[in-house]
Amino acid sequence: MALRRLRLAGDHSLEDIRAEMDWSLSKVMRIESGMVSISVNDLRALLAVYGVVDPDEVNRLVDMARSARQRHWAGQYREYVSTSYMDFLGYEDDASRISQYHPFLIPGLLQTQDYARLVATAGPHNRDSQTVEARVRLRMARQDRVFSNNHRSVRFVLDERALKPVHDPSVMRHQIDKILHLLPRLDLVILRQDSAAEPGFIGPFSYHEFHSDLDPDVVYLDNQPDDVALIEDPDIVTLYKAAFHELSDQAVPGASTPGREILNRHGGH
Repeated sequence: MALRRLRLAGDHSLEDIRAEMDWSLSKVMRIESGMVSISVNDLRALLAVYGVVDPDEVNRLVDMARSARQRHWAGQYREYVSTSYMDFLGYEDDASRISQYHPFLIPGLLQTQDYARLVATAGPHNRDSQTVEARVRLRMARQDRVFSNNHRSVRFVLDERALKPVHDPSVMRHQIDKILHLLPRLDLVILRQDSAAEPGFIGPFSYHEFHSDLDPDVVYLDNQPDDVALIEDPDIVTLYKAAFHELSDQAVPGASTPGREILNRHGGH
């Protein structure tokens, strides 16, 4: 990658750049590897650190970065989601284990097209049909990438409240069928409604672990559909990791008879 060559040419270490840019080490590494995108403003600031000041060279590298962002597997959807969500996809691609909790909705990695469409149209934002359908296609493509990697572990704590009925019973019935179909490929537990965390106690989050010890774990908070906030502070990440395990310990395995009974009950079977 051009950025790595520039860093090495200037005899800068990853730690130097982390400190200069006030980024995490993980972010520096992922930008260099192309796993996450970099804004034009951040790129210009980084080039200044590397001593690249020639306007033509700066513009050339900016154009290269823009082109690389479009070549990302989800580049065609970039205009429909936030920059933070595109970065989230990069972290998710590289994770060796993904652990998610959602108290009120079926997680995006488990959603059917119809359920994802309902989520995309919900809330205060008025979205046109093109945006909605693009987000649904992105969600399906994301599922294909995650579940096609046999070396990645995927875990969910699904709050029973997330199984609440929707206006069309067939949507939830098909949604439950999809979850049952996916059970052999993931680790899913269900937090019974009578033992679920108090509303507002903890919101939806995704906890990502990586193969390399140099690549610290991260947490993404689900702010709203297709928008997320990254947490890299190791102390806070540790708290979310502990919360995930605590929720898991209170839950019923989805593949067990009680777990399947809960799913089938909400699916109308």
